[in-house]
Amino acid sequence: MTLAQGATPDRGSRPVSSRTTWHGALGAVVAAAAATADTGAGALLGSGCTGCHGPAGVTAGAAIPSIAGLDKIYLARVMVQFKNDERPSTIMGRIARGYEDSELRTMAKHFGGLSWSAWKIAADGKSLDGGRPIHEKVCAECHEQEGRYQDRDTPRIAGQAPEYLFLSLLQYRDPQPGTKLPQPDKMLDALKPLSDDELRVLALYYASRE
Repeated sequence: MTLAQGATPDRGSRPVSSRTTWHGALGAVVAAAAATADTGAGALLGSGCTGCHGPAGVTAGAAIPSIAGLDKIYLARVMVQFKNDERPSTIMGRIARGYEDSELRTMAKHFGGLSWSAWKIAADGKSLDGGRPIHEKVCAECHEQEGRYQDRDTPRIAGQAPEYLFLSLLQYRDPQPGTKLPQPDKMLDALKPLSDDELRVLALYYASRE
């Protein structure tokens, strides 16, 4: 069959060349290899973190946060803040200063890609009855979904270790020179009226949320 004079070939019906197919396959292989290499580099760089933050970033210590499954941009920013002494710490600053910013971002991407695992704690009536109203009144505007919501600015707090949550709340409520955590002013204003007992109940409430 021949084309009529002036007719245009149907390009959509032309067979895909073997060269095009080969280029597409090569691109997929390169992308997969890069992802594997990045994951491997992140796991290697982050191997020193598991002593405190637990295997695969899931903590076993009540005063230490889990980092697996956290937003990678948030986690990278926190680590850079530790490195630059913009976030107070006992040991994290010294550890973070041993890495380049790009390496911290690689670690954050690795841990952010791991599965979240909540702290195992049974919710008692006191933490539910006392913690839920405090959450709804003071925290729910930013920490949505009972603390499960997260993005690059808001960390997941549901299912974190209870003592870690309590100590963090104390730090946020009572910032001291040299130990003030980066936070919105409205968070300080919201926590200021709460007693230690209310912060403890709130921490237990969040810890019991999976």
